Parts: sequence; C-alpha cells; structure tokens
Amino acid sequence: METSKTYHFGIAANHIRENAIALHRKRYSEVGFLKKDEQDPYEKDSLYFVAQDNTSNEIVGVTRLIFKELTDLPTFEHFSIYDIDLIRLQKLDKHRFAEVSAFTKMPQHEVGMEIIQTVFQYSLQQGITHWICCIDERVYKYLNRVFGSVFKVIGEPKVYLGSVTIPCVLDIPSSTPIFKQTRPKLYDFLFKDKKQIMEVSGQ
Repeated sequence: METSKTYHFGIAANHIRENAIALHRKRYSEVGFLKKDEQDPYEKDSLYFVAQDNTSNEIVGVTRLIFKELTDLPTFEHFSIYDIDLIRLQKLDKHRFAEVSAFTKMPQHEVGMEIIQTVFQYSLQQGITHWICCIDERVYKYLNRVFGSVFKVIGEPKVYLGSVTIPCVLDIPSSTPIFKQTRPKLYDFLFKDKKQIMEVSGQ
C-alpha cells in the first residue's frame, strides 16, 4: 500500500538552515550550477524556506529570499537591466523587494507549489511587493503557463550558470487581479488558505 507523504513548510532556523543550504548546494552542484567548493556570497543575506518530510524529518525542498540593496542583488549584478525598469524599481522602499532564488527539491517529493505558497504568504505578511529573480528560460515558460504572464522581463537574457536565463520581476499587487480573473484556483491557493509562516528549527 502506498503511503501518502506529509510535509511541514516554513522558515529554516538553526541546523535546519544549515541543511537547507546543504540541499541547495548539493542539487545545484549536481546540475552544474555550482562548482565544487564554490562559495555562495548571498547565503548570509538570505532567509531560507524549506519543505520537511514529516516521516523522515529530511529537508526535501528549499528556496530563499535574498535581502540586499537593489543593485547588489544577483539579478542586478549579473544582468543588463533595462533603464526604465531600473528607474522604476529604484523607487521602491528597500523593505518592499527581495530576490527569490535557490529553488530546488529532491526527486519524488512534489513540494514545489507549496514552497512557493509559503514564500508568497510570507511576502504578503511582511509587505514585500516585488520579487526579483533570474530564471532558466524553460522554467520561465513553465511559470508563465502556471501563473499567467505575470513575470515581467526586465533585462537582456543571457547564459548564466550554464543555461539561458531571464531576469524578471513579479509585481505582487499588480498580479493579484490577474490571478483572480485568469487563475482562480491558483488565487485561492495563494491567498485564501492563509497561515502564519513559522520557523522549522528541528529538535
């Protein structure tokens, strides 16, 4: 008989944060995004979110929000951003934006959408209005199929970490009516099942 897996989602703290970083490094190394022993300069400025298997207590999914000055975020450091978008984003209060990155999961664990939901609801609770991101071209197309055309391209795509990558932004307030009108089930999933995002800190 197949056992249905259950998971806990939340902010990684203490040794769980170390496990989240280790999973990010492991999975990104496996696909060639990170070289062995390569240092990630954004770890110290990141808040990690995890999916934890309730049976094994293993961390099976991760993503993060990077909090830095706008032009110090990875997307702005590694991509040529269109002037009009740079000017517009520079008008934002520094507490209104963060970069979403390090999104990955272990095979056989379908936790991707719940991790996104967790980060989304945390962003709503904290008043974060804009997600900055640089996304593999294939993932960008997939996200637009799922979410609608809400991830706006803000710069020139280029090969980054081994694949064609697109710099983009998600404007959460502007996207909300699009979700509600064109993706009602997604809207319900992201907005109506609200929960307080708690820490996952282990024992």
